[in-house]
Amino acid sequence: MDRITESFLNEFSSERQLSKESQSQQFEAFAAYCVISGEFDGEFDPVEVRTGGGNDLAVDAAALVVNGDIVTEPEEIDDLRSRNNYLQARILIAQAKTTSGFDGARITDLADNLCDFFSEAPSLPMSDELKDFKELLDRLYDNSTAFRKGSPDLVVRYVTTGSWTGDAHLTSKVAAARARLESLNIFETVSFECLGAREVQALYRSARNTVEAEFQFPNQVLLPDIEGVEQSYIGTVAATEYMKLISDPSGNIRKSLFYENVRDFQDYNDVNRGIRATLQEERLRGRFVVLNNGITVVAREMGVVGNKFTLRDYQIVNGCQTSHVLFDEMDQLENVHVPLRLIVTRDDDVASSVTAATNKQTLVSDEDLKALEILQKELEAFFEAHPAEKRLYYERRSKQHSTVPGLEKTRIITRPALVRSYAAMMLDEPWRAGRYYKELQRIRGNDIFKPGDSPDAYYVSAVAAYRLEYFFRNNHVDAKYKPARYQILMAMRHYAEPGPIPTKRRDLEKYCIRLADRLWDPQEGPKLVQAILPVIDEAVLQTEKDGILDRDTVRTQNFTDLTLNGVRALKKK
Repeated sequence: MDRITESFLNEFSSERQLSKESQSQQFEAFAAYCVISGEFDGEFDPVEVRTGGGNDLAVDAAALVVNGDIVTEPEEIDDLRSRNNYLQARILIAQAKTTSGFDGARITDLADNLCDFFSEAPSLPMSDELKDFKELLDRLYDNSTAFRKGSPDLVVRYVTTGSWTGDAHLTSKVAAARARLESLNIFETVSFECLGAREVQALYRSARNTVEAEFQFPNQVLLPDIEGVEQSYIGTVAATEYMKLISDPSGNIRKSLFYENVRDFQDYNDVNRGIRATLQEERLRGRFVVLNNGITVVAREMGVVGNKFTLRDYQIVNGCQTSHVLFDEMDQLENVHVPLRLIVTRDDDVASSVTAATNKQTLVSDEDLKALEILQKELEAFFEAHPAEKRLYYERRSKQHSTVPGLEKTRIITRPALVRSYAAMMLDEPWRAGRYYKELQRIRGNDIFKPGDSPDAYYVSAVAAYRLEYFFRNNHVDAKYKPARYQILMAMRHYAEPGPIPTKRRDLEKYCIRLADRLWDPQEGPKLVQAILPVIDEAVLQTEKDGILDRDTVRTQNFTDLTLNGVRALKKK
């Protein structure tokens, strides 16, 4: 392994708390992070997508991206279809080897294994992780009538620490592998590539950077000084130039840019069909600029040289619907211009007020604007206000902590992770935690992110999730219990602090502090989880004839009730 790759691997392993693992295991996670980050620009845990081990079919990592989000549970696919009225998917597969070269036989074997894996009746034995991934894919294809832009795309990457030189023999092997996978006729496109050290290094550097883009913006006017705003412009931009803002290097739409936008893309409702019709009719395209309300972009950094604007760490706070339609009609953008407001500020209050104001003009409901309330900023500040050893980082903006040097990335808590942990631990609904997080938030909308909520309850939920993952990673808890992680979170609270959650804010703060202190304690934390595991075992025996804990086991209210009753009985002993 060359010095640069080894340095990147060591840094990655330290930040992800993987230093105790073997170098080959570290490299699998590292390769997974690089490959998936090249296709998905949000934060994720690369350990969770690893599939390496016995019966892994030479697949070391696998991820499914649906409608711009990584999904891990079949229910999320159902929720996304219901919410968006369409499904658009990419299947990401990585094989990683620390060897310094590429092996043609491995390429052929990987293609053979994948052809069997994607068949309707696979014959090769599979690990539990691959069985779970297969279940995801089966649910996806069961919903094939919702595929809006064709079948899923397949991305396969064979990663080593060597150099890819385009050797003719290996290139022919790759072409044959791609052709075999294409012949299955279940993918819209198939991309099969070999990545060496240089390519992986470039992906790693890119993954750690905040979003950056350059575009030409000649038709603009600099607005007068505004308090809290460094610079602001209003004007029109060529739609082809705007595509540079919302497309990633792989040609996919940057889903994370709409993180602060209060609504998902609503598929082709009446309004969006109208936008598309304008673009598709040559006579009307030139009028687009006066028919559309435009797009608002808020950036934290910007450089200007002439008409070339460079944005860094930016969000599209209004214009999600227009952006998606423009992206879909990329071939119809000649002579199309878009109204654009560009605001540069580091003041979160200004950014939030811009988002709220621009979305209010499009009749977004108060419920949709909940994410903009002061609690989100309070959570971010509260998490970081703790001492270093108890500090977590709540991610309000995609990748906002990615460039912080030396930060353990396992301490980053994303909004989806926080919603799920809070629902499991504080609302006693672990059986629902595997749902798409926005759907879960909608179902319990009156109980999650309420104005005036105490940040302590969210912090202790994040602590519990972080510590449980730490216990799994360091073998304090057997990985076989991972399917029941959300039931364990619920049980941890009921075992450590039995009785109802206090309703008075001061009492709730004390309650959460006691629980968090116990979770952080290096002796008490593992003991707390170990005390609960027999309850999980007993609940499995009562619900599964084969006595095996899997994802199907934990999806029922019955399993949750058995766990809760078991913990209560345990406390009475």
